[in-house]
Amino acid sequence: MAEYSLKESERKMIAVLDGQSRMSINQLAKKLKVSKDGANYRLKKLFSEQIITRCFAEINVSKLGLIIGKVTLQFQNLDENKSDEIFDYLKNLPRVPWVVYCSGRWDCIFGLFVKDIYETQEILNNLSEKYGKYILSKEVLIEPEYFVVSRGWATDNAKRTVTKVGGKVEYVVDELDTKIIKTLTENCRTPILDMAIKLNQSSNTIINRIKNLEKKEVIQNYFIGLNLEKIGMEFCKAFVYLQNPAKEEYKSLVDYCLNHPNVIAVSNTVGAWEMEIEMEVQNFDAFYRVMNDIKTKFKHVIRSYEAVTITREHGRDYSKFL
Repeated sequence: MAEYSLKESERKMIAVLDGQSRMSINQLAKKLKVSKDGANYRLKKLFSEQIITRCFAEINVSKLGLIIGKVTLQFQNLDENKSDEIFDYLKNLPRVPWVVYCSGRWDCIFGLFVKDIYETQEILNNLSEKYGKYILSKEVLIEPEYFVVSRGWATDNAKRTVTKVGGKVEYVVDELDTKIIKTLTENCRTPILDMAIKLNQSSNTIINRIKNLEKKEVIQNYFIGLNLEKIGMEFCKAFVYLQNPAKEEYKSLVDYCLNHPNVIAVSNTVGAWEMEIEMEVQNFDAFYRVMNDIKTKFKHVIRSYEAVTITREHGRDYSKFL
C-alpha cells in the first residue's frame, strides 16, 4: 500500500521534471503555471517526503570509451546475511554502476561499464572466486544501445523525452569535462556558481562546457529518481526473446514500447535474449497485462518473455568510474 498519495500538482511536477530536471525554478514555475515560491515549495516537499530521491544527468557512457554490459544471477543456498553481503560487494565494485535484486527467475541483475572484455572477465572471475558456491546460474549480456524515456504515467498526455544511450565507443572528454559530468550525475541541479567555485573555473567556462557536452550528446538529458515503494508502484522488467525480426519490425516494437506510459526503458541486448523492457506499474498484474498486450500486437516478432519484479535497487552511480 502506498505510504504517500501524490496530488495532481505533484504528478505534474514529476512529469515536467523527468527528462529536464536541471531546469531553473523560474522555468519550472512557468511550466506549472504557478508562482516561483509555489514551485520551490512543491519541489522541496517532494524531496523532504523522499518521493524524489535525486536529480541526475543521463550520460552516454559509450562516449566515455566504455562498453555497456549486464549480468543476471540466480542464487542457491543463500541466507539473508549472505544476500546482503553480496549486494554490498557488487554495489561497491568500481565498474558496476547499479545493482538490483529481483523476484522471478533471476535473483540479481547488475550493470557493467567496462573498457574491454578483459575487465568483464576479471569482475566475473573475482565474483566466482568469492561467491561462486552461491551462484546457480548466470547470463552475461552486452547492450549496444538502450533507450530511456521519461515517465508517462504521472499525468495524462505527459510530454515524453526519449534518450538513446550507446552506439560507437569513443572517448570525447577531457579532465574538466569529467569533473563536470561527475557533479551533474550526483546532482544535476547544482548551481553553475557552485560548480565554478568547486572546480576553480569561471561560470562562463562551466556553462560553455555543459553546452558542449550536451551538443556532443555525452550528456543526454536530466532525469529524476523516485521512491516507487512509497507511492505504491512497482518496478518490473521483461527479458524478451525475439523471432529474428526485420529492422522495421524491431523498430516498430521499440517505438510502441517507448510510447506506452508505463515503459521507462527499452534495451537492445546481445546474449541469451534480444531485448529488455522496463516498466513502472501499480502491481505485477498490471505489468502482465501490458506485456501480454505487447506480445499480442507483435506476435510475429516476440517469441516469448520472462519477467521479474525489482525488490531492491542501488541506482545508477556514475561517480565510481569518472
